[in-house]
Amino acid sequence: KSYSSKFFRSIYVVLLKAKINFLLPFGPLAILLHYATSNYGWVFFFSLLGITPLAERLGYATEQLSCYTGSIVGGLLNATFGNATEMIISMYALKNGMFRVVQQSLLGSILSNMLLVLGCAFFCGGIVHHRKVQSFNK
Repeated sequence: KSYSSKFFRSIYVVLLKAKINFLLPFGPLAILLHYATSNYGWVFFFSLLGITPLAERLGYATEQLSCYTGSIVGGLLNATFGNATEMIISMYALKNGMFRVVQQSLLGSILSNMLLVLGCAFFCGGIVHHRKVQSFNK
């Protein structure tokens, strides 16, 4: 195959293959709604819908990179880019003097990762492997 057909195939897979990408137009609509109305509840809702496929595509991209870099570097990339939106929001909040928002966001992220994700992993592992002792990759 030629390079152009591979390129367009890659664009098709990244932008159109995932069914969640039908939410992509909600991002620009949220920006338009922000300037057209003062109803910030709808702006937040449309922004939430618009950012959801972007987060999914970011996860997809890091998974694809981990195929070439290995599981350790892939996990590091996933952890780094998975928190990109949180970092952007925190920088914006710090710039506007919202220190308490940043503190609570970091606390929520730490508690979520330490308790919720780890607890769900243990719980699901116990359901799947209930007849044997679980072991984890070191």
